[in-house]
Amino acid sequence: MNSLRNRILFIVLLTGIAAWSVVPTFVYFSIPKAERNDAEKMSAALPDWLPKEHIKLGLDLQGGVQLVLGVDIDVAIDNKMDRVGTEVTRWANKSKKQVSRAWARKGQQTLRIELEDSVDIGDFKVALKKEFPGLAQSDRDGKKLDFKYSDSQLREIRDAALSQAERVVRNRIDKWGVSEPSISRRVDGSILVQLPGFKNPEKARDLLGRTAQLQFKMVNEEFDGLISLIGSAPEGVIGERRGNDKAVSFISEDRDAILKLVEGKVPDGSEIYFEEEVLANNKVRYTSHLLFSAVDLSGEDILDASVTIDSSSLSQDPAVSLKFTGGGGKRFADLTGDNVNKRMAIVLDNTVVSAPVINQRISGGSAQITLGSGTNYNEKYQEAQDLALILKSGALPAPITIMEQREVGATLGPELADRGVKSVVGGLMLVLLFMLVVYRRPGFISCGALVLNALFLLSLMAFFGFALTLPGFAGFILTLGMAVDANVLINERIKQEVLSGKGPRKGVETAFDKVFWTIIDANVTTLIAAAVLIETNSSGPIKGFAVALILGILVSMFTSLFVTKTLFKFALSGDKSDAQLSRWLGLGKDKQMRVGSINFLSFGRIAGIVAIVIGLAVIGVSSTKGMNWSVDFAGGTEVEMTFDKPVQSDVVRGAFVKAGIGSLVLQTIGDKNDHYLIRFEKSLQDDAGSSDKDGNAEGVRQVVNQELSQYGSVIQRSDFVGPLIGRELREQGILSVVLAILGIVVYIWLRFDMRFAPGAVIKMIVDVFIVMGFYIFFHRSFDLTSIAALLTAVGYSVNDTIVIYDRIRENLNTNPRRKLSENINISLNETLSRTINTSVTTLFALCGILIFGTAQIWNFAAAMGIGVIAATLTSTFVASSLVLWFERWQKNRMTAEKVTA
Repeated sequence: MNSLRNRILFIVLLTGIAAWSVVPTFVYFSIPKAERNDAEKMSAALPDWLPKEHIKLGLDLQGGVQLVLGVDIDVAIDNKMDRVGTEVTRWANKSKKQVSRAWARKGQQTLRIELEDSVDIGDFKVALKKEFPGLAQSDRDGKKLDFKYSDSQLREIRDAALSQAERVVRNRIDKWGVSEPSISRRVDGSILVQLPGFKNPEKARDLLGRTAQLQFKMVNEEFDGLISLIGSAPEGVIGERRGNDKAVSFISEDRDAILKLVEGKVPDGSEIYFEEEVLANNKVRYTSHLLFSAVDLSGEDILDASVTIDSSSLSQDPAVSLKFTGGGGKRFADLTGDNVNKRMAIVLDNTVVSAPVINQRISGGSAQITLGSGTNYNEKYQEAQDLALILKSGALPAPITIMEQREVGATLGPELADRGVKSVVGGLMLVLLFMLVVYRRPGFISCGALVLNALFLLSLMAFFGFALTLPGFAGFILTLGMAVDANVLINERIKQEVLSGKGPRKGVETAFDKVFWTIIDANVTTLIAAAVLIETNSSGPIKGFAVALILGILVSMFTSLFVTKTLFKFALSGDKSDAQLSRWLGLGKDKQMRVGSINFLSFGRIAGIVAIVIGLAVIGVSSTKGMNWSVDFAGGTEVEMTFDKPVQSDVVRGAFVKAGIGSLVLQTIGDKNDHYLIRFEKSLQDDAGSSDKDGNAEGVRQVVNQELSQYGSVIQRSDFVGPLIGRELREQGILSVVLAILGIVVYIWLRFDMRFAPGAVIKMIVDVFIVMGFYIFFHRSFDLTSIAALLTAVGYSVNDTIVIYDRIRENLNTNPRRKLSENINISLNETLSRTINTSVTTLFALCGILIFGTAQIWNFAAAMGIGVIAATLTSTFVASSLVLWFERWQKNRMTAEKVTA
């Protein structure tokens, strides 16, 4: 009795702690949607004795911007080589000039060093190897030596570049002041940035995607090979001599025309860079500069940057003042002192900001960047502030590519969160009602365990700071279904044990002993699928789903095997007679177990044929009709728009066409013509150097909103996925399904004998085909949540199969003389009520999403519902028949081998 009392006290203590930790979450959702993310109002609403932490909401439920940033590693290596070349030049020329120039050969991961004629190559190489041990000579052309790093050193440079990129992005966001950002490096090297509550994706892209590679390079005024091109310049291109009259600059609004003109004329060790000027008609005028490739000074030498006033400007325009590090200031002074009356270019992100003449040595460790013309004062001031912030945060090691962008409106996120809560509550209420109606008093215990299951799960998510996403709500609801499965299994087993002749107390004890490993096995297979999902998919929403599912399954096993057992023991304690306890268990006057006698195996052949037909139909339709890939896998842009009043689809299409989006797919959500999903292949990003509205995000938004303003248009959500990351996500999805199936097969092979594994594998594949058929036959959009639906269906499929297999194995052990076919049929009949009740309760749990859920997860719930029904049927008719068929195949093979021998 003391043991039971201690167990009850432990449960009460856990419940109290869990309730205490989730109160802030309930308070959070009780605050009006527009105010709940206000930290001050949230803090004021909570008493001092309550914790301040509540369940965090994912980006899709809070609103904000998510970016996936890709780092160009090849350029990072080139930039590293440029910096090494600068260091080699400084080192070699410290006492006497040995190196004429040193620069990176772009795209070749090679450093070229050009020596002075008087330098002994052998001595120089010995000294260089001692000072720079990582460099190894790869080629030689007279006094020009090429050096490379080894593969291992290049990997170190790559890792360092990725670490620097992540650090710089984090610094920029910290200086920016965004609350609770999330920055993490993914397995593929890209950087995932989530900015909850942020409403300006264009600004986020500009500040985070801007490389801010600041370089100081000398203008090549020694080369006169471009002078002859002035007379042959095409129309629209003007050539001018500058500096000492040897240097030539070409000016045109056609950048490519200049590049074509000088193609093949640029000397080795020099490169063409452009200075850009925005004209009154919003066009850009380009001025070319021939610069030495060697980087004399870089952004790494910058200590601080601030906004100042350009004293040389009559209009007192804002500028950016630079303060160098100690070493950087000395090098800047030496550079300017050695090159008086020569021109030095200040290059920012491969664009020449200015190329002034050095009039004298500049000491003091500071410099100034003047901003281009063509914008008003406020725009210049904002540009100066942004540039100063970026330079203070540090330069990225290489250009950044926006591989993926997702934007959720500030009003849509909280609305989805509220609907998610309604989905959970609605599904839970239906499940609790079902358990009470079917199992009565024991069902009341199961309901208590389910409520504690939800409470403990919320508490754990709040304690560990896991974010709840929209698919996470689906994972939450699904764990309720899994928890119900365990409780249904327990109730059904108790009924069978008591009716088989055991007393109520002994029957309950035996039932829990027998279902222990069944529950463990069934839940572990789903855990494997969830673990694979969280490992192979780094997307925030899908990660949220997997986290909720994993925590929910762990909590479910605890509540079903510990809490429920304790509550049953407490309910059956005391001096009640066996007859009273039997009535309490809802058994009434039943004295024996009534088991059906359905010959399920007789339907096996028909079920197998139907499964093959479905599989062939899915393959056939998918090859002709194709999958309706979402932007997650196909790449492109998907925009979700809502309107205050109905608008015809042709009007919406026309607005996007006018904005420069020619080819698009338009889908109506609901039947009121006030909610649309628009998908197109283009990227809704601001392309560098593009002033055309076709390809300019802000331009597209302005045109679309202007054309549809009379209908009260609002862009609720915008997702962009680049084609490269789309392919990667497809590959990850396929890998997820394959790894999940392999992991589950290995587990079944370890827990059962090999007769059971083929049936489980084939049954899983059939269920996958059936769920895929939902997306293909109904042309539903296949996105990341669909992968979650597939893997969860696989986990549930095996969960159902394991319960049946476990009963078959039990009957084989207790009745080894009975035919395998009889044991299978008896096992199926014994578990039939459990199979039906589990499927019904899981479907009830999913009903919450189907009734209250939004379009984003409705497909998930529908696919899961089909998966549950399919798993129930295939477990009963396909998986069980395959055990018998495989047994017969093995016997026939052994007989054939004996005859041959």
